[in-house]
Amino acid sequence: MDFDSTDSSSNVGEFNAFIGSMPAEIFSIPSLEILWAPRANLNGRLPDSRHGSCSLGILNLGQNYIAGVIPEWLGTCRNLSFLDLSSNYLQGLLPASLGIPCMAYFNISQNSVTGSLPGFLDMDCSYNLASLSRSGDLLDEDNLLLDLLQSTQRDNPFALVLDDSFVVLHDFSQNHFIGPLPSFVMPLDDSFPYGLSLNNNGFNGSISGKLFGSCQVGSGFAVNLTVNQMSGSVNEILTDCWLLKSFEAASNRLHGSIPSEIRNLNLLRHLDLRNNYLNGSIPDKLRGLKALEQVLFGGNNFSGGIPTQFDGLSSLTVLDLSRNSLTGSIPPSLADATNLEVLLLNNNQLSGTIPPSFSALHQLIELDVSFNNLSGDIPHLEHSSDCKFFLGNSFLNPCQDPSMSSPSGIPFKTEIPEQGRRKSRLKYFTIAAVASASVLLSVLLVLTFVLVSGRRKFVRITSLRKKVVVTFTDVPAELTYENVVRATGNFSIQNLIGTGGFGATYKGELVPGFLVAVKRLSIGRFQGLQQFDAEIRTLGRVRHKNLVTLIGYHMGEIDTFLIYNYLSGGNLETFIRRMSNRNVSWYEVHKIALDVAQALSYLHYSCVPRIVHRDIKPSNILLDEKLNAYLSDFGLARLLEVSQTHATTDVAGTFGYVAPEYATTCRVSDKADVYSFGVVLLELMSGKRSLDPSFSEYGNGFTIVAWGRLLIQEDRAGELFSQGLWEDGPKDKLVSMLKLALSCTVESLSVRPSMKQVVLTLKQLKS
Repeated sequence: MDFDSTDSSSNVGEFNAFIGSMPAEIFSIPSLEILWAPRANLNGRLPDSRHGSCSLGILNLGQNYIAGVIPEWLGTCRNLSFLDLSSNYLQGLLPASLGIPCMAYFNISQNSVTGSLPGFLDMDCSYNLASLSRSGDLLDEDNLLLDLLQSTQRDNPFALVLDDSFVVLHDFSQNHFIGPLPSFVMPLDDSFPYGLSLNNNGFNGSISGKLFGSCQVGSGFAVNLTVNQMSGSVNEILTDCWLLKSFEAASNRLHGSIPSEIRNLNLLRHLDLRNNYLNGSIPDKLRGLKALEQVLFGGNNFSGGIPTQFDGLSSLTVLDLSRNSLTGSIPPSLADATNLEVLLLNNNQLSGTIPPSFSALHQLIELDVSFNNLSGDIPHLEHSSDCKFFLGNSFLNPCQDPSMSSPSGIPFKTEIPEQGRRKSRLKYFTIAAVASASVLLSVLLVLTFVLVSGRRKFVRITSLRKKVVVTFTDVPAELTYENVVRATGNFSIQNLIGTGGFGATYKGELVPGFLVAVKRLSIGRFQGLQQFDAEIRTLGRVRHKNLVTLIGYHMGEIDTFLIYNYLSGGNLETFIRRMSNRNVSWYEVHKIALDVAQALSYLHYSCVPRIVHRDIKPSNILLDEKLNAYLSDFGLARLLEVSQTHATTDVAGTFGYVAPEYATTCRVSDKADVYSFGVVLLELMSGKRSLDPSFSEYGNGFTIVAWGRLLIQEDRAGELFSQGLWEDGPKDKLVSMLKLALSCTVESLSVRPSMKQVVLTLKQLKS
């Protein structure tokens, strides 16, 4: 029985507005196997009892207003493989008879369920995931259960670390559970990974290596224990659980040290132990965990130096060692972690200089070394950091606005000749006197202007202090500044879904079912409120099926953020990175390319005034669950340009995607977007990055554009395409698409096609 307003295979748009509760008689229907009514405005309670046998296999009543307790009779539904009661008002105890180990999806998050968590009993899972996968029933293409299970994967909290097409998920988070953790022994074979969310409860006791039996959980597992009261050490789980892919235990009471022998964790990608009481040194053996992407140790009591070897951590993107007691210097070898995006070393006792080798970290977005004992110069960083990230270092040379720096990134210094100093002092006194008089006169003029300029600007400034959110579409009343901050966890790294040159983006759920992406802009003080206001309102009017929708914005003296619709499929950068694990079809590549091309063509030719994006790259292209592509961050280059206190001629794009004429002259042109699009298209076809490490054999500065030209010239075009794409074909259309990408990246602007021509060519390839 389906109460959806949309196709049951997708959660997008699921919403009804029923009045009252679900009739108890429905649950007593003997043949009822599927009851699917999420976001249906249902309230009341689930019936305390029911009659007859239970055939329920799928029950989804998530994101309603159902109160009371979870009834015991659900434990008699032995066929239950899918149970979602999340985001309701349920309380009381969790029935011990529930066959949770037999469920492929179990979610009671965001309720008020209390008590201890019952252990996973040794029960006969005649319909469990392992037996279904062996019999082939679950994997039948016409099986509705599979469709519904796959529809849950878009909100999979472990999507970035368990990047399989299907994950068994059990979510107990954000309730009031207490007591020690039971053993989670799952009857899974090695076909499926397992994700377990236990965060934001009151669990206590120690973390044992027996938590998952022998740690042989499916094809790998991830666990989130953040914000509990767990104590003890992490030795067992970090030495015995070799199938562990993600372990999050931030904000607990863990103590002791990190074991020195942790090289068994070859699958570990995410390790979050922030805000505990861990001590000792950080082990050198971390370098052996080549899959590591995020290491978060901030807010502990670690001492000693930072490990000196990072050459093995080529996948590392986030390293947080902040708020510890680390000493010594920052090792230059940190630059060997070439994909670092966020490096937090603030609030330690580090000394020496900031290694100049950091200037080679092309992906580094945020470097925070504030409040240490560092000295010397601040190296030139490709993505300029806020000066607040260098505060609290008494001997560090001053940080200046990037536009005021020399090409090397070191602020200009001017020396005054000895014989001219006496005259200079007199000159300075004269200038100071004139300047003081000018300032006094300016203040009087400003006061006069404010008094006669009316109430409009006064109201505008008052609105900033009131923290107003301006919206461009119909939105729930809950879309307020306070609710946005709350929904993003006060812009917590746990809700971080992306970083870029314009700022960091966070996911937030303002009300059940209303998800937004909040981009917190990395800008300083505004040059003028009116310029910013005019630009942002222009962007608010832009609408196209392949553009991310700008819902609203907040502009404040301290915080400024933009609010967009949330897209569940991640970004194209992640899609390209995972192409090595799956075959991508011609249809998928062509669809994404055409969607992006149409969005760019609209910006160039249908917007008034027209918009040149200036930062086309895979991370700025978002996908939904059906691989529809949406272009984001359009107009932000211009928006931030008018908001800066100082004029700047910095190139807004990203190294590897910027057109050569834009990089050298800083002249904005729609043909610069065409070049960047061509680079993205090459990445999409090949699965390689613009500056892929595999190009090192050709020498420094060799890019995917040069590689594509080389392969065409040597009649080796087939070598460019990703696994399976070339074999499955059609080869003639793939070669034509490759030639289109290379035509987009020619140096001559007159030869380079327009986006209208690109769209036309792609449509002809489809036919």
